[in-house]
Amino acid sequence: MEGVDGDHPPSEPTVLDWFKSLLRLRPIPIPEGDEPAPISAEITMPAPARERAALRLRVEASHLRLPLALALALFAQRSLERRQGEPVWSVVLYLMAAAMIAWAYWAGDFALLMPQSRSAPFVGLRLRLPWLAAGAVLALITYLASAGNTFRSITLLAWTGAVFAWAMAMWESPPTLEETRERLLTWCRRPRLRLELEGWHFLLLAVLGVAAFFRFTQLGRVPLEMWSDHAEKLLDVVDVLAGKYSIYFPRNTGREAIQFYLAAATARLLGTGVSFMTLKIGTALAGFVTLPYIYLFAREIGGKKLGLFALFLAGIAYWPNAISRVGLRFPLYPLFVAPAFYHMLRGLRLRQRNHLLLAGVFVGLALHGYSPARVLPLALAVGVAIFLLHRAAQGGRLQVAGWLVGAGLLALVVVLPLIRVVVEMPDIFWYRMLTRVAEAERPIPGMPLMVFLENVWRGLAMFAWDDGEIWVVGIPRRPALDWVTGAFFHLGVALALVRYLRRRTWQDLLLLVSIPVLMLPSTLALAFPNENPALNRASGAIVPVFTLAALTPVALLDWLRSQWRGWHTRVVGIAVLGVFLLIAAQVNYRLVLVDFGKQLRETTWNTSEAGQVVRGFARSIGNYDTAHVIPYPYWMDTRLVGIVAGQPTKDYALWPNEIESLAGETRPQLFILKPEDEGSLSELARVFPEGQLSRWKSPMLGKDFLIYFVPARGAVQDVSEGGS
Repeated sequence: MEGVDGDHPPSEPTVLDWFKSLLRLRPIPIPEGDEPAPISAEITMPAPARERAALRLRVEASHLRLPLALALALFAQRSLERRQGEPVWSVVLYLMAAAMIAWAYWAGDFALLMPQSRSAPFVGLRLRLPWLAAGAVLALITYLASAGNTFRSITLLAWTGAVFAWAMAMWESPPTLEETRERLLTWCRRPRLRLELEGWHFLLLAVLGVAAFFRFTQLGRVPLEMWSDHAEKLLDVVDVLAGKYSIYFPRNTGREAIQFYLAAATARLLGTGVSFMTLKIGTALAGFVTLPYIYLFAREIGGKKLGLFALFLAGIAYWPNAISRVGLRFPLYPLFVAPAFYHMLRGLRLRQRNHLLLAGVFVGLALHGYSPARVLPLALAVGVAIFLLHRAAQGGRLQVAGWLVGAGLLALVVVLPLIRVVVEMPDIFWYRMLTRVAEAERPIPGMPLMVFLENVWRGLAMFAWDDGEIWVVGIPRRPALDWVTGAFFHLGVALALVRYLRRRTWQDLLLLVSIPVLMLPSTLALAFPNENPALNRASGAIVPVFTLAALTPVALLDWLRSQWRGWHTRVVGIAVLGVFLLIAAQVNYRLVLVDFGKQLRETTWNTSEAGQVVRGFARSIGNYDTAHVIPYPYWMDTRLVGIVAGQPTKDYALWPNEIESLAGETRPQLFILKPEDEGSLSELARVFPEGQLSRWKSPMLGKDFLIYFVPARGAVQDVSEGGS
């Protein structure tokens, strides 16, 4: 009998021992000898039935680990979102879920395969001197022609030529002029265009269609009203349409240029004019165009299934959808992070420096988009550094370092006009950033390092707990992710970590490290820590966050294929996954189109209604010059009234002390004022005793305003009550 002589076999490590070893970064290896007896259960049928079917169901540990991890994570995130119970218990459940899914991966319950890296040698950076010299001359012309913060025709021509010349100077195996000419002539002799679509492409197009629905449906109503930031943006668009082509727009503490030229093009091409819809169309398009690159980036991490799930989750998600709808520059940050990271990843995996050069181009373009993208050069450098520290870079570290230098030089040429702006007016360019990172506006409330570390902690907690208090970019005090995607994301973090510990895959470390790096524009708000987390400034992290979230459904599909042979079981598993994805879509639809839309209607003033009143007055019995809005503290921005009325350069503010100056006006006049402004109402009644008072009844509670109509002198006219 075994064990009688006291010679007991050594006990195997428990799950707790294995999880502790992970925390020590020394994971206990899974024994490769005799496999432990599986956990099993049998269903015994009555004798007659057993004779007829002989059905036997066998359940093993590999069948339980992943679904148990998923159930624990979903329950934990649902509790956190609802603020049910103490958060510590949800954290405990999350730790248990992480340990369980890590155990499942380590035990081989599923594979999570990654695309193969190319084995070709690294080719060092070689410069072509003629192209380099031409690029240097054109770069100098670009710098000189960018004087006065103005784009000129010569600036654009020299700038485009400089970027092209520098790219050709460093490009790997560029086609010669003769080859290009021959290809062009061949195609002209026999033009051909082949388009092949497989079943996968139709599935991909269907997911893109779902994402387009979430980005563009009810765009005119969510959000409904503008606020002061939009007035500043539209005034810059007016400048562009009037022929003032700035490189950097100094209004409202300074803004980069891309949105204003995009909005001006939208206004001209689509005929939407200087309007809120013009801004929203451009930013919603920017958010949508980001999605294909998120697919490509995730595909580089884990294949096309991972790309598809990342595309779906990012397409329906409340976070990227909200920042894309408000008509401000926020989606321009992830718009350039996604292609820059994709080309960096693909170039390093395939050992092709051209992709890294393209990453440099996108980094340069990002710096013309939205100021948080100033961290993108650092993020690209960190990504390449992570690659260089791993075995995948063996034999090519010097060459890849040269590629990074080339990408940096190309990015420098792309951002050259902006560099001239920095030289000419550094105070304006750096002001906004210095007010947040340093003490340009207010002292840092504590030791800078401690404030930063607390900001990092709060920033990383936003995915499961609290996305901050900035109401114009999201719903305050709720997680940045819905409870299904949040559970997927945190399980994905555990999967990336355990896969890195086991396989030392540099892509997994990049995914994990890139999130806090891309969130630096939010977490570096040292002087204003209450502005962190900020969904807009942290939006570059959208790319790795939804890629990590997509790891969980991919793991589930791999687990179904490897652990369950019966097609019935696989169908049930896929159906369950589909149900969770539908739940995520329904939750995000409600968050954006119901909750977020309602929040913005309640917290913004109804300037569109006031603008409609002014327009109706001017087009009937009055004039745009004789309509006025009397300002009141914390009320509507009077510039927005002019924009809605079709007079974007007119500020309709008339201060109470200016009412007396209109006493001699003989034309009909219209005054809009807040119901609480009794002083201005009394002054209007004194100066214009013949005036008629009515109340505009807004559909939104607390948004009514008063209309004081003064008929033309010598005439009696009626003004009916407005509202709806």
